[in-house]
Amino acid sequence: MKKASLLIAVLAYACNLVAQIHEPQILVLAPKEFKYDKVFESEVKEKSKELSKFQTSEEMLAYSQSDEFKSQPENMQIIALAQIEFNKDLDFSKKATMIAQSHLTYRFFERFPNLLILPTKIESGGSVVELKRISDDAKMQYVLNFSKITLYKKQGIGFATISVQLYDQASQSLLINADYEGDWFSQGFEFGCENESIDCPINNALSQILENVVLEVASNSPALKKDKELALLRLEELKTSYLSKPYDKDFLKSVLPHAGEDINLDDQYQILIDPSQTKFVAFFIKQAPNQDIKELTESNKDNQVKIISSKDHKGSLAEIPQTYAYIVKAVKRKDRWYFEKSNATYFEANSLEEGKINYFSSLASLNFFKENSTEHNSDFWETELFAKVVDLKKDPEWDKYGETIWESDELNNRPYIGEYEIVANTLRIEAEEENAKFYETTEPRYSEFYSKLKSTNPKEFTNISVHSLVFPIDRSVTINPILATDNKGKKTLRYYVIVNGSSDIYEWTYFQPKEIPEDEFGNQVIEQIGSLTNWNFSADNLNDSEFWNNYVLKKANDVYVYLNKL
Repeated sequence: MKKASLLIAVLAYACNLVAQIHEPQILVLAPKEFKYDKVFESEVKEKSKELSKFQTSEEMLAYSQSDEFKSQPENMQIIALAQIEFNKDLDFSKKATMIAQSHLTYRFFERFPNLLILPTKIESGGSVVELKRISDDAKMQYVLNFSKITLYKKQGIGFATISVQLYDQASQSLLINADYEGDWFSQGFEFGCENESIDCPINNALSQILENVVLEVASNSPALKKDKELALLRLEELKTSYLSKPYDKDFLKSVLPHAGEDINLDDQYQILIDPSQTKFVAFFIKQAPNQDIKELTESNKDNQVKIISSKDHKGSLAEIPQTYAYIVKAVKRKDRWYFEKSNATYFEANSLEEGKINYFSSLASLNFFKENSTEHNSDFWETELFAKVVDLKKDPEWDKYGETIWESDELNNRPYIGEYEIVANTLRIEAEEENAKFYETTEPRYSEFYSKLKSTNPKEFTNISVHSLVFPIDRSVTINPILATDNKGKKTLRYYVIVNGSSDIYEWTYFQPKEIPEDEFGNQVIEQIGSLTNWNFSADNLNDSEFWNNYVLKKANDVYVYLNKL
């Protein structure tokens, strides 16, 4: 009881302290009434039993007193404490409150990281007078109340009706006061559930309720109103100061003489060039033919495409909007232009002119303006569209993700750190093409050598399985791991090397031949080479010069230390 009282006291103090600085502020009440047909009784009891196990652990209580917890943003501490308190003695009737608080936090957090959305066991019948009192006491602008939840069957199908009120302290009125019904068939996505379970009717009713709550709160948000006003000012600035200005229509003809079939210079309608004349972003638009999702997918026209439509286009027969726009962005480096087509979008527009304005306005979301201003941001040419390859090892999250999620990206990014991504992407493609050509000329040499091994020493090399070639980006040397099977079935991991410019083939002897199971072939290669450098087979190349110089090509008295000429 002492811990519970402490949490309640902390929560009350925090709400009083910060009520005026958080947006949005929503208090989500527990249902006043929860009724259900007898046919659902056993399932309700079972669900309640499951939720009753969802108690706050001693570890969580201890964490709430820790320095790490106290280092979190103040609103996140308040929310966590409220959740800890709410989760005590939980049953199925209160699940709607849990879902609502969690979903609304998710929906608003990106735009409003300083939000305050709290669950509470307070209940209300839904009168304005009562909700006003609760709002005033909690010092929260909005109170979301579920005055009644009813589970029932109708024509053999399970339904839930939720009576809901959304009270707004600012207007002292109900923004929502309605009943919402949901059936027991899963709609998927965030509110997905097991078909014909009692979770589904609740979830499906909540999906409607919470969408309306988001719309009401957003429409009343001072911050969002300010955002809308700024967006209109920025749109006018883009139209008058940039879109309507004349531009050199022949500029791209010299820069992109071989742009490819997917870039039609006749569709260009504007271009912005940076002051140094080394970067540009050009805008293209056209009316696309009728097509559906299936046709668009099969066309492989764009690597990534965005579809903005007021129609449901989930099915393969749905029509895609016919206004198609994209940009071409480019960077000049060492007298060469590197370019990419990106931001391909299908959207609805009443005319091509309207489409040009709508698509051009997307600049506002690409760091084109200074924060909260209509003044152009010179950093536009160094961010977003013109971002550079970052050193992932310097990311604050490297210790958390570096050896798992980011490992392959870090290996492949390493040669291009600090380079514009537009340039790096082109260089990667060119490197892949050169790697493929290199494979075509190098693999036959290994194959011929392995054939000779099998014919001259069939006892030791009855069969040979080969793995991928390992080599640096300059392709000066290659290692080829093999799994040699002798006439008794013993399988041995070995490595062979070709040095560019030499007709010789060597065995790499830094690691002695090792007997391994066949299914461990790849893992053992990664383990052995990985003990000397940071590498795995997902890396395009092994670009660690210390590895090659110290463990492969090292010489003593002009003789290779770890290479045995064959």
